[in-house]
Amino acid sequence: MDFEMKEIWKVYRDDIIPIGKYEVISVSQDYEGTKVVLEGNECSVEILFGSVDSLRITDEGRRLRTYNEVESIQEYRTNFNGLPLYTVENSEFVEWIAKESAGFYTDSTHYAIMTIDDIVDIVALFPPEVSVKPIADSNDI
Repeated sequence: MDFEMKEIWKVYRDDIIPIGKYEVISVSQDYEGTKVVLEGNECSVEILFGSVDSLRITDEGRRLRTYNEVESIQEYRTNFNGLPLYTVENSEFVEWIAKESAGFYTDSTHYAIMTIDDIVDIVALFPPEVSVKPIADSNDI
């Protein structure tokens, strides 16, 4: 049995999302799509997928294999400071979806959102809309 992880995680939307320490505030699904809201020290990030093939939310402590074997996230893993949104190439999750769908869904992309406490995995055909809003300073009240 081959258990070696071959996934390659690449930072996604580093042009809009600031480096920081993020937490998942909410994950919701309705007729508009799937929305993940993150909050950091300086901003909140809303990631909206129009539709998804699959969604998985896991406590980071249950993803030790990923944390230990994916080379491109080692710097983030050290202090949880960085960019939270990735695309995943050679995705085991996409491979599982393809097998479960009898080979019908092979063109999907795996997006991974890594935060201090969670990893949210989303498999979707289309990229998300990402918006960033500054968090008002409590001294401004």
